[in-house]
Amino acid sequence: MNYSDAFTKNIQDTFGTTGKVWLQSLPSLISELETTWQWKFSHPAKDLSYNFVGFGKKNVDGNEVVVKILCPDGVLEKELQWFQVYPDVTPKILGYDPQIRAFLMEKMSPGQSLKYLVQRGQDAEATRILAKVIQHLGKPVDSVKAPFRHVRDFIPTLSKLHGKVPSELVHLAAFLFQDLCMTASQDVLLHGDLHHDNVLSSGDSWSVIDPHGYVGDPAFEVGAMIGNPLDCYPQGDLQGILEKRLQILSEELSWDAQRILGWCFCYSMLSAAWSVEDQQEIPETLLRIIWILGQKLSDV
Repeated sequence: MNYSDAFTKNIQDTFGTTGKVWLQSLPSLISELETTWQWKFSHPAKDLSYNFVGFGKKNVDGNEVVVKILCPDGVLEKELQWFQVYPDVTPKILGYDPQIRAFLMEKMSPGQSLKYLVQRGQDAEATRILAKVIQHLGKPVDSVKAPFRHVRDFIPTLSKLHGKVPSELVHLAAFLFQDLCMTASQDVLLHGDLHHDNVLSSGDSWSVIDPHGYVGDPAFEVGAMIGNPLDCYPQGDLQGILEKRLQILSEELSWDAQRILGWCFCYSMLSAAWSVEDQQEIPETLLRIIWILGQKLSDV
């Protein structure tokens, strides 16, 4: 099976020999799952990053399905429980294998991600849809059994940005991150990576995939979308684009506009820190977003 160079590099850079062995084992794992779940694999998804995702059809009725095999450090139970907590906005799980750390789910139809609206110049509409999806999330943590990580645990990660962005921005992000966590109305089960690629069209509604699964302030959920889609960010006046997105989020959601701005800034800083961890650099567009959001916070 052929994988993209980016997928192979991600896995091998992150997991070393374990990752190389995992990549080599994928064809036999898929074959085993085909027998177990009575389906036929057809092709892998495009733009794989860390987990394997592929498409196929059920043998009995020909219905399209999606298989996901988690990367070497993936936690199957956590992802499955997230789907169980939010059945109204997620694909139906058709089978799972804890040993292989894989699950089979129904394929959304037509299954286009919100990215296509951005590509068509409909960024405002995509932002409103994301806000409406966020309204369907946010269940209190008392309904959660698995030990999901609290977002405050990511605060030390921001220190990786020293030397990459001005230290005053790093200190601002760390202070604001802590303050937003402490002043949250309640802790809820978060998706944690809710951006355009992870929201798919399903009939006349939208479904959510690929949860990271964290616990924390409900408003944390706005952060991932502000710097996405990474590969087709809207062109033009970046400050105007960000202000329009922030305005729509404030109109559609019940949170204070400053809390929304704060989380967009903190998440963007966290994304930059993760980028430094993985690639030793920060994408230019993300750097510009950080500067603009940081300035908006300073102007308040």
